[in-house]
Amino acid sequence: MIAASQTRSLFDSSSSRDWVITFAKNTQRWRQFARGLDFDTLRLEPELIESIKIFQLGEQGEGRTLTALAKQHAQQHDDPNYLSAIQQFIGEEQRHAGYIAKALQANGMAPIEKQWSDGLFRKVRKLCGWEVMISVLLTAEVIAIAYYAALAQASKDPQAKQLFERILQDETVHLQFHGESLSRIRHPRWSVKWGLHRLFLQAVTGIVWYEHRQVLRHRFSTYRSLAYYCERLLVNLI
Repeated sequence: MIAASQTRSLFDSSSSRDWVITFAKNTQRWRQFARGLDFDTLRLEPELIESIKIFQLGEQGEGRTLTALAKQHAQQHDDPNYLSAIQQFIGEEQRHAGYIAKALQANGMAPIEKQWSDGLFRKVRKLCGWEVMISVLLTAEVIAIAYYAALAQASKDPQAKQLFERILQDETVHLQFHGESLSRIRHPRWSVKWGLHRLFLQAVTGIVWYEHRQVLRHRFSTYRSLAYYCERLLVNLI
């Protein structure tokens, strides 16, 4: 077990400061990208819309529990920039939700407000501390990368494809952000915690395949190919 004093030394505030800068630059890039979008003409594939609705719901949220845990974590490690980075991360996820909602509305569909698997994950996040919270978020980012890669490939409309590819770029950054945070306190690679995390990812991947296989099959021919892809994304972080 790593002692508290040793854990504190693992957290370099300069790294969090770099993430704050990264997220700020990304916001500027989104502003430029959004100017080129015309939601009046953006079209989604009808057979993908129900899946997109569910994923859009998972992107939105106020992030109050995460913010509170990040504040506590930042104070514990004397790293105020970490809280700022988390707040910017939450803003990016809300941005994704907002743009996907616009895309749905442009196609005559309203976003949904509740869904069983999303509700389950929200309850899990509210019941845990910082490390488990980031573990759940990291798992979500792994899934999001696989999903948006498949969704971009499945989209025939150029604007829809560009939107999902742009979101995919963000999710890749988010994966690195959360992965870096966890890697500082989980060592070595084949620790019990990482092992449990991999089992959790496998369970989540099964649920996601069941709910979203109509989208995912555009990139992954089988559940096993999806599971292997997600497993490699996680393992390559640690």
